[in-house]
Amino acid sequence: MTATGRSAVELDGEWRFVPDTERLYRADDLPAGEPIHVPGCWESQVPRPYRIITAWYHRTVMVPEDWRGSRAVLRFGAVMYRCSVWVNGKQVGTHEGGYTAFAVDITDAVRWGAENSLAVEVQNPLNAIADYPALAVERVLSAEEYAPDLPLREAPHGKQTWYSSQSGIWQSVCLERTPTAYVSSLLVLPDVGASSATVRWSLEGVTERPALELAVIGPDGALVSTTVVEPEAGSASGETEVPVPDPVLWGLGRPNLYRLRARLTGGGGEPDDVSVRFGMREIATRDGVVTLNGEPVYLLGALDQDLYPDSISTPPSREYLDEQLARARELGFNILRCHIKVPDPAYLDAADEAGMLLWCELPNWSRFTAESGARGRATLRRMVETMGNHPSVVIWTIINEDWGTRLRYERRDRQWLRRTYDWLKRLDPTRLVVDNSACETSETPNFHVRSDLADFHVYFGPDNAVRWRNMIADFARRPDWLWSPHGDAEPHGDEPLVLSEFGGWGLPRLDRMLEHHGGREPWWFGTGHGYYRPSGLRRRFARFALDRIWADVDALADATQWHQFEALQYQIGELRRHESIGGYVVTELTDAYWEANGVLDPMRGRKVYHDRFDEINAPDTAVILAERRDLWAGETCEAELVLASYGADAPARGALEWRIDVDGAAADEGVVEVDSWPRHGVRQMGAISFRAPDVDQPTDAVLRVRAVDAAGAEITKNSVRLSVLPRLAAGAGRRRHVAVDDPGEIWGIAERLRRTGHDVVSLDDAELLVAAELTPAIVSYAERGGRVLCLVRSSSAVPADLELRRSVEVHLRRLPHAGWPGQRSPWEGDWVSNFNWILPGAFPELPFRAPLDFSYEEVAPDHVLLGYDPQRHRDEVAAGMFVGWIHQPAALTWGFAQGLGSIVLTTFRLVPESGPVATTMLEALVQRLAVDREGDSVTQDRVPLEVDR
Repeated sequence: MTATGRSAVELDGEWRFVPDTERLYRADDLPAGEPIHVPGCWESQVPRPYRIITAWYHRTVMVPEDWRGSRAVLRFGAVMYRCSVWVNGKQVGTHEGGYTAFAVDITDAVRWGAENSLAVEVQNPLNAIADYPALAVERVLSAEEYAPDLPLREAPHGKQTWYSSQSGIWQSVCLERTPTAYVSSLLVLPDVGASSATVRWSLEGVTERPALELAVIGPDGALVSTTVVEPEAGSASGETEVPVPDPVLWGLGRPNLYRLRARLTGGGGEPDDVSVRFGMREIATRDGVVTLNGEPVYLLGALDQDLYPDSISTPPSREYLDEQLARARELGFNILRCHIKVPDPAYLDAADEAGMLLWCELPNWSRFTAESGARGRATLRRMVETMGNHPSVVIWTIINEDWGTRLRYERRDRQWLRRTYDWLKRLDPTRLVVDNSACETSETPNFHVRSDLADFHVYFGPDNAVRWRNMIADFARRPDWLWSPHGDAEPHGDEPLVLSEFGGWGLPRLDRMLEHHGGREPWWFGTGHGYYRPSGLRRRFARFALDRIWADVDALADATQWHQFEALQYQIGELRRHESIGGYVVTELTDAYWEANGVLDPMRGRKVYHDRFDEINAPDTAVILAERRDLWAGETCEAELVLASYGADAPARGALEWRIDVDGAAADEGVVEVDSWPRHGVRQMGAISFRAPDVDQPTDAVLRVRAVDAAGAEITKNSVRLSVLPRLAAGAGRRRHVAVDDPGEIWGIAERLRRTGHDVVSLDDAELLVAAELTPAIVSYAERGGRVLCLVRSSSAVPADLELRRSVEVHLRRLPHAGWPGQRSPWEGDWVSNFNWILPGAFPELPFRAPLDFSYEEVAPDHVLLGYDPQRHRDEVAAGMFVGWIHQPAALTWGFAQGLGSIVLTTFRLVPESGPVATTMLEALVQRLAVDREGDSVTQDRVPLEVDR
């Protein structure tokens, strides 16, 4: 709220900071302390910032003599979490709640025309946690021991347990002079259909019957309407409807902002004059889509943790926020989901002025009780009161992922949630409300009870692409599991389906982070656990011998970013093919410290794919759904094309132009006419057929699609990378005599080998043995000089009691393990990404990818080989995997001597899979292991690879 008839002293800047964990000090006897900047949390400024719990801020402030006879009010944007305010040694107010604004009237404690001592005592028990993330509720409980009268498990605290606590005066402070009777709040709720707005107003200090003049000023500065209210004597609040004729609408990229000016007279003091900005806009749902001002809008969202590289929770500047929003628009986003944290007012102003939608959420607590439910509603009420004038805010979330509630098990929690939804819709009828932003869990999904959106979260990495495709297809059918199975859900049946969390990792460049932090590793490199702890990144890069694949750690980071892009391209493509899905939210806008899944890095720098991202993240997009990404040379292939269009200016007709490029030259091309362009929907354009180019070595090809209007002007474009392999795999050419051990013929190994031109013979006549699992007899065969290829497709393929030269353990990548925050195994890759690699030159017959991409989708392993040491076994492992910030090395192809012979284990899925990469890799392994019975001089005609169709 802007005051035009008041005056203020800004109190941002240097204060003094005094830690007081033992609570020994008094407001009138504080030591000098150390300088600290306000606004800003102490974790970002104090040398040893954790386990302080309680601290004091103090400074002096001159209160002008000419303020005498008025009120002096201290206004705090937010203080985390509980505080008491003292002026000249006198306690003048207290506040609980770390995310909401509050004011303290200090009139009776000030000395006019003199310096006044100002002290603020702050408590945040979560500062007792010094190792992040602290995901277990027990960690929160242990923090409460430092302030047993402040049970933060029952209070909104958000993700302070994930990244860092955020303690202290983290938003702006000012001392304001107000009249003795003044307007304390204004909330404007627009009604576009009625060409009006409802104004909720409240007054303080009124002793006589006042008059309140409400003037609406348009975006062009002209007076729109004036309404005079004469409240009843003693009335401190009320609602008034003001006309807004022919409203100029606020919308995406159209930041049309009105101003409401309130002038209070006759209340027992001098007049008061304040104003607030608002926008005329309408957000709603209709027939399964979100509408903005009556027009369907496809939600192109990014999750925003609202964290900053140096200041944690406090934005560095308004200019910084403007630049961040500019980057978000470059990437194609139209909505940001401010994740379980109340953003700074400057964030909201910047979004209003940029025409960017915001989805804001109540910070979560850890355990549901009557007290936490009451605190949650109180926080939501204050959020509506302080954020409700911002047209950018269009969605509220009450609960995220059932955090702090037990919806699956407790009827009480479901009832509270349903009633809170109803209460919030009455409190703010101008926004959509999500009850519980639901997700998959290790047991059964949590769900919705009553909600305006049917949203859900899914994290399946590229190695689980089939699971992603199937899950999204199921989600698109509006499944019953989105809603409570207990008979108490109240779906309307047309809530827009929104996938509100998904994504994967792309590591930020280390050189950028070091440059930003003066050559040192960022402070947050010491956070994160296990495979998501960044510290020691360069050391592990060297120890894992990854310099054989990437020139340095920054080249690796760039490669993981391209891997992230291609994963998002696939995931978004599967979402956009379904007309029933009304939007999505990528996790996330920026890397959040140890959580490296942002489409921007922690400093808001562009990742390598920045200029391409709007190809896949736009209202209009052409989706390429390739049948497969590995192709045989010369074969006829298919790809499905989908046109998804929510653009404002859809043409009546147009075309999809496609071509296959090899080194920039078209190997094949064509056009698909679009005689009826979809408007606010999806059109399945069918499959195109194209011929893969003839090549004699592994070759990259690019399938490109351009959507153009009838005049040939480009509307959108997209492209995917393909791998073309020669039908005669390089290095093949000898018919081998192969023994097979495949109990029950479960995997069809013998048939696969025959189809690739080899003879399946007895062990006595074999050049090598291909087995589905190792047994003592097979190990004995290797000991005597035999060559063994084990195609590992089960955890029992290498029994623990075998006497192998290497201690190998087979681990199912999706096997549950302890300590996960959303991922069942370090190697699963569904939340913290895994990155698979093959050494350059190890398989020259195959396309070189680092990390492996969708060309290797069919063979992506279900298992990993543990026991691999990157130093001792570096020359034995031709393919492997690491996770997150270069952790958890595992082998995917591991060969070692065993007695007089050798054993090669591979977890790549090479049987019964029969695509080009699977066939070529299997053939390469067979040829490398084979021992010619008559010596290497024996030659045979090269054998064409027979391809399963």
